[in-house]
Amino acid sequence: MNRRTFLKLVPAGTLAALLSACGQGANQALPSPEPASTPEATSPEFVVRRFLDAWHAGDFDTMYSVLTPEAQAAISREDFEVRYRGVLAEATIYDVVTTLVAAGRLSEREGAAEFDVLYRTRLVGDLQFRPRINTQLGDDGNWRIAWTPAVLIPALGEQNRLRLFARTSTRGIIYDRNGEILATQGAIVTLGIIPGEIQDEGAVQGLISELSGMPPGEIAEKYAGQPAEWFIPIADIPFERSQANYERLISTPGISLRERAVRAYPQGESAAHIIGFVGKVNADELTALGERGYEETDFVGKQGIEAWGEEILAGKKGGRLAILSPEGNEVETLADVPAVQSRSLHLTLDAKLQRAAEAALERRKGSVVAVDVATGQVLAMASWPAFDPNIMADEQANEQRAALASSPEQPLVNRATQGAYPSGSLFKVITMAAGMEKAGLPRTDPHFCPGVWTGFGFPMRCWKSSGHGNIDLFHGLEQSCNVVFFETGVKLYEAGNTALQDMAAQFGVGAPTGVEVDETPGLLPTPEWKQTVMNDTWVPGDTVNLSIGQGFLQTTPAQMARMALTVATGGVVRELTLVREATDPTGVAQPEQFQKGEPPRITLRAETLSAVQGAMRAVAVPPLGTASGVFGNFPIPIAGKTGTAETTPGQPTHAWFTGYAPFDQPQIAFLGMLEFGGEGSGAAAPMIRKVLEQYFGVVG
Repeated sequence: MNRRTFLKLVPAGTLAALLSACGQGANQALPSPEPASTPEATSPEFVVRRFLDAWHAGDFDTMYSVLTPEAQAAISREDFEVRYRGVLAEATIYDVVTTLVAAGRLSEREGAAEFDVLYRTRLVGDLQFRPRINTQLGDDGNWRIAWTPAVLIPALGEQNRLRLFARTSTRGIIYDRNGEILATQGAIVTLGIIPGEIQDEGAVQGLISELSGMPPGEIAEKYAGQPAEWFIPIADIPFERSQANYERLISTPGISLRERAVRAYPQGESAAHIIGFVGKVNADELTALGERGYEETDFVGKQGIEAWGEEILAGKKGGRLAILSPEGNEVETLADVPAVQSRSLHLTLDAKLQRAAEAALERRKGSVVAVDVATGQVLAMASWPAFDPNIMADEQANEQRAALASSPEQPLVNRATQGAYPSGSLFKVITMAAGMEKAGLPRTDPHFCPGVWTGFGFPMRCWKSSGHGNIDLFHGLEQSCNVVFFETGVKLYEAGNTALQDMAAQFGVGAPTGVEVDETPGLLPTPEWKQTVMNDTWVPGDTVNLSIGQGFLQTTPAQMARMALTVATGGVVRELTLVREATDPTGVAQPEQFQKGEPPRITLRAETLSAVQGAMRAVAVPPLGTASGVFGNFPIPIAGKTGTAETTPGQPTHAWFTGYAPFDQPQIAFLGMLEFGGEGSGAAAPMIRKVLEQYFGVVG
């Protein structure tokens, strides 16, 4: 908490008028120094400044030391600090600003001061008061503060107390597109001990240890020396476990149960990277969210939609701050702020398709993305390894959370949006479009592939060692001939050394997709980037490497799904989205529709678009398409592109497959990627077929 003290003095007549109601020197002219002057050490102003400065510094020792003997007799040093801290805590005050308005003598031994205080609170907004401080000249010649609680808040007086009646909002639910619950409020039970009620310590410790896993000795330490009548929390257990053992628990004297709400994720690991999880607010988050009423015990979205939609899902606390008499009657309402109700979020995900995508991964490192072509809504976004958000949200599961966070397998990383890889031959879709648009190549641009290309004086190999023979640009994409795209890369470099990058950027490569979870932009390498980062010049070989999705290129699976989506839409570059709408507690949709802006369109000639789409269709058609072995008998016509990306020397290749279906009336765009998974046609394409079987209801 910050406490800032600003000092400002006004003419003595103002102070006299201020105090006239008390009959103290209403017409007395009091000396008042200029604002820039330093008050005398023996003046009322000096002691008030010292008191406020000490408050600013949190120096309760100094504050208490300048009180009159009578004030110190009325409250101990410890209780003095407790009273201050209690007011700050009860009112959720996180910042205090004081401004000295006036200070001076009323008589030879009495003085007074007035100051403005601004309290900034987390729950009820700003509070402003103008308390009065009376001062007295002590026998030692020093002025002292005749302190009462009214210095904090005028209405407190000697006996009254401050009370906050908080208003909270239950966190909203997260649903899939069909109303299936992905995140909701659950319950957890705290097992506690009331020491004075224990009849058999062994029975108490044994039962709690059995249900919580906590050693009996550690249980004993928690309640040792605690007041007999207090509830001492020992351990949290799931609500279901408490219910299964309810009779045993309530029949064991000394054990007491308390239920509390927790965030629950009924899908377990499914869609964990999308849904995310909540956790206890940390210091940095508290600083950022304090003005919205967050306190140290609150939970906040840490990842995924839980983090992105925090303001929507959490709502905002409110409260009524009042002064109560010793009898509990309300003396004054200081502030009354209603809570802002939370709302639930309805995602674009289809939970069934999501589970199918996760099953298709078969616990292999990688990701699957499925997108609605008409809207850019993400229907599935699977990533493996995954994690159980129930563990991440469980404050008692410290070891498990730490293990997940430090695992070399990186299960908390959403590989669909945060994994960056060379795309391999998927990039040939962009290279073909760039060749036709930027270099003026026809779809029939001729090439000859002997299985190896020596255009730079050293061998660069096609995946087909025997070569494709005579082949044109269209069939080069169909059969993923490297030589065709090596030579197309050279022509693009000659057409302009950023011609290929310019086209790739239009497809969204190297940029976020707009999806509402964390994502990396990846890297679309350019001559400027190479000069800046590597202090080296871009050469034709760099463009040739880029033309087949290798070299310095780093793309995310989500970006490659967006590339396929863009081809399916005829050049409309839609942002991806995971959120459909928000609803209030009654289920009524809110005005926010989470609509993206008008999407840009890539300027492609009809012949270019037709050629790229046709070549992607040919990829899935026997006998030559690289994915025809997987999709040749699939009842829904698809367009696709396989990719096999080289990685670190000695490591297996990454397997990719992307595309859309049906070819003639696209509904779904898709992407499958397996880290070090082998060939796109042999690993990624079969994985995607399983996803499409679920989507189209096809029996495999």
